[in-house]
Amino acid sequence: MNNRRKLMLALGASALAAPLASFAQQQGKPVRVAILSPTTEAKTQTSKQFVDAMRGLGWIEGRNIAYDRVYADDNASRLPALAAALVARGPDLIHSTSNPVILAVFARTRSIPIVFSASNDPVGSGLVQSHAHPGGNVTGVANIGFELGGKRLQLLKQALPKVTRVAVMVNPLLPENPRELKLIEDAAKTLGITVIPVIVKEQAEFDAGFTILAKQRIDALLTTHISMFLDNRKRILGFAAARKIPAVGHRGQLADDGALLSYSSILIDQVNRSAQLADKILKGAKPADIPVEQPTKFELAVNMKTAKTLGLKIPASFLVQATRLIE
Repeated sequence: MNNRRKLMLALGASALAAPLASFAQQQGKPVRVAILSPTTEAKTQTSKQFVDAMRGLGWIEGRNIAYDRVYADDNASRLPALAAALVARGPDLIHSTSNPVILAVFARTRSIPIVFSASNDPVGSGLVQSHAHPGGNVTGVANIGFELGGKRLQLLKQALPKVTRVAVMVNPLLPENPRELKLIEDAAKTLGITVIPVIVKEQAEFDAGFTILAKQRIDALLTTHISMFLDNRKRILGFAAARKIPAVGHRGQLADDGALLSYSSILIDQVNRSAQLADKILKGAKPADIPVEQPTKFELAVNMKTAKTLGLKIPASFLVQATRLIE
């Protein structure tokens, strides 16, 4: 074989190996993946699910992957400093969930790959150029969440036709939340429902919000699509249970923990899919070339135990729509 042919074969082999270069460089030492969570270690679910999903893809902690887990402990003001310290440690990839967390990390790096599992409007927030062509160091699974606010109110009215006054928990500091509240208020006009917004901008404001709610005559409580309300669902549902108020949740986990019903995409599915995208990147793919995905499956969960506890009769015509009944 002449030298020219040997050179061409070598170049061809190098080109084929290029997509796996990042992975190959890690042979002999674990890749490092950082996970930044907005809540506490005890309350976070997405972080644990992500690690489990990565394990299923062959990434075994302590063998070929090491995790740098960071928790903001329900204090959003800590996110910029935590993100800066995390980026300074130079992980190979960063996984995150909600927009405040993703944006805090994105503000600190345009080179380290970032994979999200539950971003609201990643194009509008400037994280990616488009769903089809992210174009930078960020990709993941986008929510279809705040867009369903009006639908959740409609489902509540179908389940409980006599409902006329509904409290809605909102955080106006998040850009998508006022949009969701507007969708809920628009739906309320056609349903004959009075909407009572309850503002909770941070962890410390829950008690004040509950005090306001306690003074109102409300028939039900609805949470908007914010990770803070998911992370603090037991606190919210505890208040609702004490007042014998049915709650409607923006994630299935709320129905699991006592909300009367929930309607949403399936968060575990989103996290699992984000792990698959992270797997691709750790094996050499570029986030700029990996399209942002959106959920395709949605779940209407109804907690029959809560209905019984509250003495509520759910119409059979409504129950046939449910994709999951919690007995």
